[in-house]
Amino acid sequence: MKKILILLSSLLFTTAQVFCADTVLFKFKQKQGDSVSHISTVEEEAYINGYLNNKTQFINRTSTTIMEVNEDGSALLHTEYMTTQNNLMQKSGKNLSWGEEAEVSIIRDANGKLHDSSTAFLPTVQSIPSFPQEAIAKGTKWQAEGKEVHDCRNLFNMYSPIEAPFTAHYTYVDDEEIDGKKLQVIDVIYQFKANGNVEDMYQGSTFYEMSGYAQQKIYWDNTKGDIDHYTEKFEIVLQDIPGNYYTYRGSSHGEVTGYKSLNDDQNVKKLAKTVKKYKLDNISVKKGDKGLIISLENIQFEPDSDVLTPTEKEKIQKISKILKQYSNDLLITGHTAERGGVNARQKLSEQRAESVASYLISLGVRDQYHIFTQGKGSTEPIDTNKTEEGRSKNRRVEIILMD
Repeated sequence: MKKILILLSSLLFTTAQVFCADTVLFKFKQKQGDSVSHISTVEEEAYINGYLNNKTQFINRTSTTIMEVNEDGSALLHTEYMTTQNNLMQKSGKNLSWGEEAEVSIIRDANGKLHDSSTAFLPTVQSIPSFPQEAIAKGTKWQAEGKEVHDCRNLFNMYSPIEAPFTAHYTYVDDEEIDGKKLQVIDVIYQFKANGNVEDMYQGSTFYEMSGYAQQKIYWDNTKGDIDHYTEKFEIVLQDIPGNYYTYRGSSHGEVTGYKSLNDDQNVKKLAKTVKKYKLDNISVKKGDKGLIISLENIQFEPDSDVLTPTEKEKIQKISKILKQYSNDLLITGHTAERGGVNARQKLSEQRAESVASYLISLGVRDQYHIFTQGKGSTEPIDTNKTEEGRSKNRRVEIILMD
């Protein structure tokens, strides 16, 4: 069961206004065009009828842009999601592979309430946090409505998601200084429950009931007007009509990572100039769908392997100096020429992306939670596969500075 804790409210908030020394107004005043990314890590244990079935780590990445702001302070948000997972009972030692993708447009009111989602399945956690209309002091408690949405179509043969409304209980606990930043600490706790309905059962659904709780601690950065990070503990229990129980419990933590999009002509020229300065051959810079692409063409590995040659490592060391100047997440994509079988090409492209990502992590460019990999085999050639020159260009690894 994927517990995707996506705090859509962890977007680029306007600084909360301080009305006096003792009260703070937490208000969502978005600016059109603002963008932010969010990384959350969920570690979850799954039980079936009380017996441990698996332990899984989910990595969720969102990238949100404020598309439009209305006169009443509400805003239209567009969010792109990516979810990947690792089986903690079968550790592979691999980096995070680029996983399932989805997107949603949704409206958020000035106080944090979400509504009018463009999909029935996202976001999973809605309207957390939601703030009072008035300025509040430390120790203030308040309540606000929210909803959890879980996609259990495969598990229970359902056509729609399970929706569980809840009342969240908030407390503005205190201020805390962490890494030189003054953060406002907010506790959130809620319980939820949802029952199956007769109409779904007639259509073949085996879902009977879902219940659970979540307990979160949000660290709000009032200087930036944004969530700095959060932690959570949760439990979800689902029951089917035959009487089987599926229990998911675990913890999660997440951070908001502000970034500046580099995906424009100005930055293409800037990075291309830097590449030329370092005298790096067979490297091109261009705009892409997910961000700015640094393409390492004719990348050299040991024959039929994913082991980088010493000269290629020297080249990547120079590229790492460029990458360290930016905070954007990285997506490393491997490509092959059209040689060998389809499955072999796909596997080799994945392995070579892994090799480059691991080397960048060893150089301190990013940690393992901010670099992702994927392989495309020979499905996206940039030149002909009929000549050796063309094949050498197709045999490449792309480093994407992500939007």
